[in-house]
Amino acid sequence: MTGAEFEDFLKSIGGLVDGRSPDKKAIFVNICQCNDGWLELIKDLILELIAAGWNREIRQIKEKFGGLSFYANGIPDEDFHIVRKYTMKSYATCEVCGSMDNVTLRGKGWVKTLCDKHN
Repeated sequence: MTGAEFEDFLKSIGGLVDGRSPDKKAIFVNICQCNDGWLELIKDLILELIAAGWNREIRQIKEKFGGLSFYANGIPDEDFHIVRKYTMKSYATCEVCGSMDNVTLRGKGWVKTLCDKHN
């Protein structure tokens, strides 16, 4: 999934709600601080959370220590397992291309989850 396709997805669901802003504006672009390889994972995570009743209030989506970090408001305690599931999937998915073949944590200092092609 490309960044443009992800933005189209966000538009199709009415965007996410900026949980850091007092006026709670809708966000459609530049929400993810990671490469495109994880956008499909993030899309699936968002859809699963919405189906569970999440209010779409996001604080931040980024890569941290080689894994997906998803910070949001309004997720009931019983639904945090959904976020954990996709965080674990991110450790087996190349952040650059989305491949799940020969993916490992790589790097010294800034750790990334990459396949052999993007090592």
